Amino acid sequence: MVRGLPPAPRWAWVVMALGVVALAVMAYLLANRPPPPRFSAPASAGEPLEAPGAAQELRVLVVGDGTTAVPDGAVGWPQLVAEEIAADGPPVQLQVAAADGSGYLRTPPGGQTFAQLAEAAGGDWDVVVFAGSRDDNAAAADVQAAAEESFAAARAASPEADLLAVGPAWPRTPAPGYVITDRDAVSAAAEAAGVPFTDPLAELWLTGPGLFDAAADAPTAEGHRFLADRIAPLVEPLVTAGS
Repeated sequence: MVRGLPPAPRWAWVVMALGVVALAVMAYLLANRPPPPRFSAPASAGEPLEAPGAAQELRVLVVGDGTTAVPDGAVGWPQLVAEEIAADGPPVQLQVAAADGSGYLRTPPGGQTFAQLAEAAGGDWDVVVFAGSRDDNAAAADVQAAAEESFAAARAASPEADLLAVGPAWPRTPAPGYVITDRDAVSAAAEAAGVPFTDPLAELWLTGPGLFDAAADAPTAEGHRFLADRIAPLVEPLVTAGS
């Protein structure tokens, strides 16, 4: 007679019961686990994302006479100022609207006044610098009125812009009487319009040796560097104020 298997010991039943409970718990956890975190790709694949706090481009317009204008390929003081600002601050988009013989009131043959040069350059500038003019040679009241109109036009085209007026420079001292008249008229216009003004005649800009080429009637490369060293500290506070 074949005898049946002996009954399982009690500890075996306990082990099997615990195994069943463990399987049930694992099944519950798997069924109710949270979804994995989702990955969001950039909106435009392959395009670099702008770093937080990245500096925005600074748009600078410089309007001037022959002290500001340079031949093609030459480096003038506006470009040197822009490079100095960009070295420690935001990138700079620079446009120079300058011509020899141009002024607030006067135009060279076939040329434009400062207001017309600024208008042709468009608007939405962050900083607008007017430099000059040594060529107006007119009654002080007329030059002042033309300068005030130029400042007003620049503000209308670029309402958020900071303006700076730099008076005319002359390579010899004393400067001719009409240049002094121009300086006084532009200074008065700047004061009336609330535009910061600096006076190159009073500070004897370009009067040192090697700074001005009399034959070319223009600053030398060293002269442009000199002007940049004087004008950059005047522009930098405007950049800081507008940032």
